[in-house]
Amino acid sequence: MKHKVPLDKQKIVAFLGSMNAMPMMYAIELRKMGYDVLYFVDASQSNALCRPEKHYPEISYPYPPWIVEFRLPSQLLLALFPRIFAGIFRYLIKIKTRKDVGCYFLNGFFVSIAPFLQLDAIKIGLSHGSDLDVWANVEKAKDLARSFSHRSIFKYLPSRISNYLINKIVINQFDGYVKSKCVLYFPLDFNKEGRRVVEKIVSSGGNYVSRYDASFVQLGHKFKNHVSERRPLIIFSLVRFLYRTFPEGNVGYNKGNDIIIEGLAKYKKINPNIMIHFVEKGEDVDYAKCLCSELEIDDIVVWHKEMPFDLLIENILRSDICIDQVGDHWIGAGVYAMWLGLPLIANADHACRAGIWPLDNPVLNSRDSDEVCSALQEMAEASNRAAVGQRSREFVAEYLNPVKTLRSVFEFDVL
Repeated sequence: MKHKVPLDKQKIVAFLGSMNAMPMMYAIELRKMGYDVLYFVDASQSNALCRPEKHYPEISYPYPPWIVEFRLPSQLLLALFPRIFAGIFRYLIKIKTRKDVGCYFLNGFFVSIAPFLQLDAIKIGLSHGSDLDVWANVEKAKDLARSFSHRSIFKYLPSRISNYLINKIVINQFDGYVKSKCVLYFPLDFNKEGRRVVEKIVSSGGNYVSRYDASFVQLGHKFKNHVSERRPLIIFSLVRFLYRTFPEGNVGYNKGNDIIIEGLAKYKKINPNIMIHFVEKGEDVDYAKCLCSELEIDDIVVWHKEMPFDLLIENILRSDICIDQVGDHWIGAGVYAMWLGLPLIANADHACRAGIWPLDNPVLNSRDSDEVCSALQEMAEASNRAAVGQRSREFVAEYLNPVKTLRSVFEFDVL
């Protein structure tokens, strides 16, 4: 943004939308700065990925007064009826606090209600990815309708109606981003569809600020204690299985799981004393299981069901090496492994090309199965793992601080 906006401490900062509990990291930082925050949780208690109490030990349930539970059967309803839901949330905020709202952080389909919120309030379109590069992509709305018409609520509707509704959602979502004060989205080199959508938003009068950050406060002082006792080398792949099937049409979300499996199979021939841990998450789990069997590594694979954040962290700490995407996507949960002091095998090209990470970084950069295998060979030695792990922790602490993002948007301490 050319001009930062003042954030008034006399007014409330409201967070609507809680995908992956990601918005909470900004809410926590603003509370540290002395701002009054009201944070809405729209996910059910079974959705551990999006509930803040599953990520942050200091947050308990039932929630403290500044966190409000308002569960929605589907966020898609927000984009179908944005005016109605804007009125509902304006009313809920009014009965929760006597203060005016100075700023809204709108995540997911809550972005669609931006045009119907108070004109004098700052609206920030806080994207987690597909809520912008898929669901605000007006040029690809027909493709989305074709691929998504048999999913979610649309599978119960005639195709003509589902196509109309999906197109309406995309238009409303795009308009919400345009009407926001700024859009917080990943660096444009990360995803060509994201770049296309952001450029269209900007040409329509919107503003864009790059974000690539994470909160590590929920991890406390945990750190991997590297040991060298003789036992199987434990490798944990953190990335969901998405490499063949793209129901929302964006191949930029390819995680390269087939490359990971092929690299692991090559390494098994060098060192059969390994255990590989996968999580049954994503469109292509069944394809991946078949590939593991075909490449004869299924005997050393442990499959986990989807797990809450605290259990994910426990499994990372039990591991020796972690793997994130090696395909067309960007590094996600792998940054937690880096903070915890584990070596991470992943494709870091996106972050380097975007100029937000230097070429000299601790990620064991891998884009094909040979590079995955070579990285595993390098990390077989405990001393190498310890050295890379220590450097990884220092690296993400410097480069992924969410306060940097906030300071690129706001002027603080305005009375």
